[in-house]
Amino acid sequence: MKLVRSKLPRARTAKASGFGAVLAAGAVLAACGSSASAASSPTAAPVATFQSTHFTTNLKGICPNPLVVQTNWLPEPDHGALWELIGSAGKMAQYTYTGPLGSTGIKMEIIAGGPGDNYLPEPTALYAGNPVVRVTPDLGMGSLDTAIQLSKKFPVVGVVALQEHDPLVLISDPKTFPNLSTIRDLIAAAAKGAHFYVASLQTAYVQYLISKGVPESAFIGGYAGDLAKFATGQGKIINQGYATSEVYNLEHTTPAWDKPVHFTFISSYGLNDYDEVVEVAKSKFTQMKSCLAKLVPMIQQASVDYIQHPQVVNQVLAKFNSGGYGASYWSTSLAYSKAAVARMLKYDLVGNSQGGKGPIGLINLSRVSQNIASLVPIYAKQGSTTYLPGVTPSSVATDQFINSSIKLPASAPAAG
Repeated sequence: MKLVRSKLPRARTAKASGFGAVLAAGAVLAACGSSASAASSPTAAPVATFQSTHFTTNLKGICPNPLVVQTNWLPEPDHGALWELIGSAGKMAQYTYTGPLGSTGIKMEIIAGGPGDNYLPEPTALYAGNPVVRVTPDLGMGSLDTAIQLSKKFPVVGVVALQEHDPLVLISDPKTFPNLSTIRDLIAAAAKGAHFYVASLQTAYVQYLISKGVPESAFIGGYAGDLAKFATGQGKIINQGYATSEVYNLEHTTPAWDKPVHFTFISSYGLNDYDEVVEVAKSKFTQMKSCLAKLVPMIQQASVDYIQHPQVVNQVLAKFNSGGYGASYWSTSLAYSKAAVARMLKYDLVGNSQGGKGPIGLINLSRVSQNIASLVPIYAKQGSTTYLPGVTPSSVATDQFINSSIKLPASAPAAG
C-alpha cells in the first residue's frame, strides 16, 4: 500500500476578492532582526532593493546559478521564506518565479508544486526531474514523513524547516464535535457517525490514526480541496485541512458555511511531522555542502523577515496566483495570506525551535526519531519497499548548516 503524503491538497476556494493595490516599485518593507548574510539594512528599504541590501553573501561559483527550488504546492504563505529571498524583483512565468537572490551574484527559480510538477511525491523530482517545467531542481520542499518513506528509493536530506510545527488539522463543526483533542475523541466521534474526509486512506497520518484504533470505515478518501462535503454534511463530516488554508476558507469564502469551525492539529495525536522542509538529494549532498553552508542561514533569516513583514511577498503571491501563472482554482487574496501569517504566529507554526529557545529552522532529530518509530512499523506492515529499513533521523535530516544565532524575536507580531 502506497502511503506517500505527497501534496495533500489545500482548499480550492481560496479565491482572491481582488488583488487590491498594484504592487508598486516604491513600496517599502521594514528590515527586521539581525541578518546572517548582510549588515543591518535601513529601517525602511525600497522593495526593489531590500533583498539586495539584506542578502549579500557571495554565492557565485558556490551555488548553482540559477538555484532551482521545487515547492510542494502552488504558491502560498507557507512558502513565504523562499519568496522572501527574491521579493518583488522576480519575473513570473507559468509555474515559475525567477529573480536575483539578493546581491549574492546568482538567480533563484521557484517552481510551483501541484500541477507545476504533476503532483509528484516531493523527493521524486530531485532525482527524476520535473516533467512539466523539464528541469531537475537543486533543492525541493517536502515533508519528512515522505522523506522517511522514500528513504531508500529517493533518499533526501532535510537541511532547514520553514515551519516548526505541522499545520495539518482535522476540521469539525464546533456544535457537533467541539473537542477532538485525543485519538479517543476521534474514535468516539466515529461511533457517533462521523466520517473523516481525507485526501487518501493511504496517507501516512491516516494510516497512523487507523493503527491507533480509529476505524478505517470512518474515513472517506478523495478530498481534493473541495469543501462542499463538509459544508453540507450536517456536522458529521470532519475534514482534513491546514490551519493556514481551509480554516480561513470555510470561515470566510465558503457561502454554504461562512462561520467559525473547530480544528485540531494532527500533531496533538502524537505525529508531529515537519511539513515544509528544504531538502537536497542525498546523491548531491556532498557537492552542495559549500552552497548550503551559506544558503541555509539566509533561508533562516528570510523566515524571520517574512513572518515579521509579510506584506510585499503576500502581494507577490496574490499577483502570481491571480495572474494565471499557477492554477485556475488556486488564488490567495491579501486577507487570506494575512490570516495565514497570523495563525503561523499564534500557533507557533513558524517559530523558534527547542521550545522557543533555539534557532529558527532547526530540525529536531529527537522528534524525527519519534516519527520514524511511529511510521516505519506501518510501512513494514504494508510491505513497502521504498523505505530504508534502518532509517535514522540523520538519514533524512541534518542541522549542520543552521546558524544558531538566527531567531524570531520574542515579540514579533506580523505587520499584516
